[in-house]
This record gives sequence, C-alpha cells and structure tokens, in this order.
Amino acid sequence: MRPSFELAALAFFVASTGLFALTPQASAQEVTQQRLSPEDLPWEGSNPMQTGSGMAQGLSTAFVVGDGNSEGLYTLVFSLGPGTEIQPHSHPDARSCFVLSGNWYFGYGETFDEDGLQILPPGSNYTEPAGQAHFAATRDTAIIVECTAIGPTGTTFIEAADDPRNSGN
Repeated sequence: MRPSFELAALAFFVASTGLFALTPQASAQEVTQQRLSPEDLPWEGSNPMQTGSGMAQGLSTAFVVGDGNSEGLYTLVFSLGPGTEIQPHSHPDARSCFVLSGNWYFGYGETFDEDGLQILPPGSNYTEPAGQAHFAATRDTAIIVECTAIGPTGTTFIEAADDPRNSGN
C-alpha cells in the first residue's frame, strides 16, 4: 500500500525546522539534502512492530530522516487503516506530530477512553510529551501522520497485555 497525501512536505518542513531551533543536539546533527514525493516514501518492508510506534496490526511506518534508534533527529510517517485502536502507551522522547490525511482520534491517559478522544482532521498538530501515556483510533478513514523528535525512541505499553511483543497479539 502506498498512501498518498498532500501535506507531507509542509509538515516535515515545519516540524523539523521547529526542532532544529529548539535543540542544540538537533542543529549539530548532519542532515543531508533530501526530496521525497509521497510515492518515494519507503513503505516497503514496514514492520507493524516498529520500535517507537503504536504497534497496531496494519500499521506502516517509514522513517524519512534518521532511524529512531540513534541519538538525534528523526522524522517518521505512519499510516493506519480504518477501524483500528491503539492502546495506551508512551515513548521516551517528546514528539511533535501533524495529521496529513484522514481523521485521527487522539487522547492522553493511561486508560483507553472513548470520551477522551479528540478528532484531529488533516492539518492538525498534536504533541506526545516524553513519558506521557496516550492512545488513538481511526474510525471510517485511514490516516497518515508525521512525527518529528530527537531519538532514540521506544514504546512502553501501560498494560503488558496490550503489548503485542509479549503475547503475539
């Protein structure tokens, strides 16, 4: 599946330049010239169990800058089909994210709470503060979201039973 979207370049530029301005580590990191159109994103071989992701079935993740495993700037783009829930989890790194397409339902807290979900249409920005539990869902549309942060990243589920690495969920 090769998702298409219109805001990828703008979101990447806004998010990455904002982080360059905020952190000396990011500004010192070497970032090479790169131009990617939506069809050039490296979706092939995407692993739904990607470190730093919500690890939901059907999740595709493409790192477009960095790799998330190293110290330094990374930007990832992920897509997720309709009708999917991502259980509460956190990441050790703080992130700034943009919704590029679809309606993303996002909430903060250690318990999945339908009433705590806020709809974020394309063009919306949200943050994932370091260590802050959050959860999300899609409804009737697929989504594409871009997140930029300073790695390394990881994923810690609030409930061990929700972590697909523990039981092959």
